[in-house]
Amino acid sequence: MKKVDGLLDESPPQLDDAVPLLRQVLEAEPDRLMALHSLSWALDASRRTDPRRWERTLKAEHWRARDRVLELTRGTRAGGDLSDAQRARSLALSLWAEEVVGGSPTDAQLDAVEAALEEAEGLRPLPDHARARRGLDAWRTLRKGPGTKGYEKLLAVLEAAPEQRTLDVEDDGPDCFSGLQGAFSDEGFVAWLRKQKPAARPKGKKARQLDAGLLLAAGQDAAPFFGPFFGGGRVARVLALRALGANLDVQDEDEQGLLHLAARVDDAALVRELLALGLSTSAVAAESATPLHLAAEDGAVSCIPVLIKGGAQVDALDENGRTPLFNAQVPEVAQALLDVGADPNGGDGWTPLHQHVCFLDREPVIELLLRAGADVTRKDAGEKTPAQEALRHKNPRLAELLGAPRPPGGRKATLAK
Repeated sequence: MKKVDGLLDESPPQLDDAVPLLRQVLEAEPDRLMALHSLSWALDASRRTDPRRWERTLKAEHWRARDRVLELTRGTRAGGDLSDAQRARSLALSLWAEEVVGGSPTDAQLDAVEAALEEAEGLRPLPDHARARRGLDAWRTLRKGPGTKGYEKLLAVLEAAPEQRTLDVEDDGPDCFSGLQGAFSDEGFVAWLRKQKPAARPKGKKARQLDAGLLLAAGQDAAPFFGPFFGGGRVARVLALRALGANLDVQDEDEQGLLHLAARVDDAALVRELLALGLSTSAVAAESATPLHLAAEDGAVSCIPVLIKGGAQVDALDENGRTPLFNAQVPEVAQALLDVGADPNGGDGWTPLHQHVCFLDREPVIELLLRAGADVTRKDAGEKTPAQEALRHKNPRLAELLGAPRPPGGRKATLAK
């Protein structure tokens, strides 16, 4: 465990090196408490650099480790020198509480969360506790009433700190949104926000803060890991900031608007909301990229049909003559675009095949395009076929897939210029 502890104590922690070692320890000793504690800490979503991978492959393992810690430390008491059991149980209780407030908890569950947090805070003070405590307070606020008073108080949370985010922020800082996702997904709160008329736009610094917060809420807080992003509450955050006077037409430094950002994090509910508010699917960012271009680039499969239904042009061209199909890095995205009518031979001066043959890992996409009718004989503006482009990028396997002959003797495929 000394090597693992050293890796986790580095700044930043070397999580990808430590986790396999912890798994080896637990394979030999499944109930080794501090190994379970360290694994639970290392797998926590707030410490992962790729939220998509956490949701897909690590969440279940993380929760198993956390729950086993709770079983092994049941009956641990506060006081005295900090013990391993106190250390491990405090964090595990906090993580369990955060999971509960991230959903739609009953009043009884909120009481259990409060008890868990009181126990956790008594065992060991940690900044991590603030995430679940924040969520608990938000749910209590929502349910206090009377009438819409709870909604108004929750709106005031964003008014006091508009630039909230979930990554790269201190857990106990005023700009941390972690823990609030569940309360901000409450259907009653969202419905109330939809009815609010935007306040008069403030001036100066406050206006800039609201606009910056709006970009973060729409998806910018996922940067640089755009794509399907864990968490929730984006619709309410955007509606709340709109109600406070934020500008729905705001753009970031890359000329991305709210619809671009929502598409990049594959938040189909937010895309629908923004379309209902009148945002245009034809808005362009840098290099004339539409929201559909960026949705394709970041694997936002669920947003593709929503954008099309909202009026997006499936074969819109960016300034480089690329349609969204050029940006499909995996077959699921390519298929989603083909399903809504994308032209496998679209583009200006080249075709999707010319783009995808530049990358060896795009073979599944290329195979899908070929089945959809992509023309391997089409030439680009430089009179090159896709197979010739593949060879130029030293991808003979892809060239052969496109019909380039393999010379006798197994030498790499070549094409006449």
